[in-house]
Amino acid sequence: MLPTFLSSFLVISSLVQANTIEFSLGPHYSHYTLYQDEEDPQSNWNAGGEIVLLNFIPNIGLKLRASRLTYDMPMEFGEGTFIREYVPLTLCTSFNILPFLKQEWLRLSLETGFGLYLWQAWIYSSGSQDTHLQVPLVEPDEKVNERDIGFVGGITLQMRPFRNVAVEYATRYNYIFSSNLEKYGFYDKDEKIWENGVGVKFIMPL
Repeated sequence: MLPTFLSSFLVISSLVQANTIEFSLGPHYSHYTLYQDEEDPQSNWNAGGEIVLLNFIPNIGLKLRASRLTYDMPMEFGEGTFIREYVPLTLCTSFNILPFLKQEWLRLSLETGFGLYLWQAWIYSSGSQDTHLQVPLVEPDEKVNERDIGFVGGITLQMRPFRNVAVEYATRYNYIFSSNLEKYGFYDKDEKIWENGVGVKFIMPL
């Protein structure tokens, strides 16, 4: 699925001017909630990058984004911490919702799209990573390492005080079709992640 993302993005980008494409990379501090079993919200530093195709249609762009989210919670029974790690690869359509504001340093966009979500889960205890999960798997010693499809939607506010540096605030809702009752048991659910974060981006025109 990732090659499909890239090929589609390259085909569209070949139809527009090269100076409308930007690559950015940087850290962000996120406060997010995993709505699978009503876990408490957490905050954490993460890293991400994206390729942005600006205004391939007036006030509409495309964003190919990759990031990393980690969620941990103490085990209800026994010792250790149950950790989930998500790496979403998403392709979003970005709509400029302030088209009348002709200021390059300020952008407010509504985003919606789909993606491939790579995720893992394991138990961390006694200072070492234990891949023997105490969850209802087909094989008790199997490590959770999955790829699922999902959708994402949100709003991004970007302020760019310098040409190649931007500060962003983003709120995004991710719905991951990860439920697999046959493999993980009757109580397995789709993951739903609501992320609110602020970060710094270092932007390079392509």
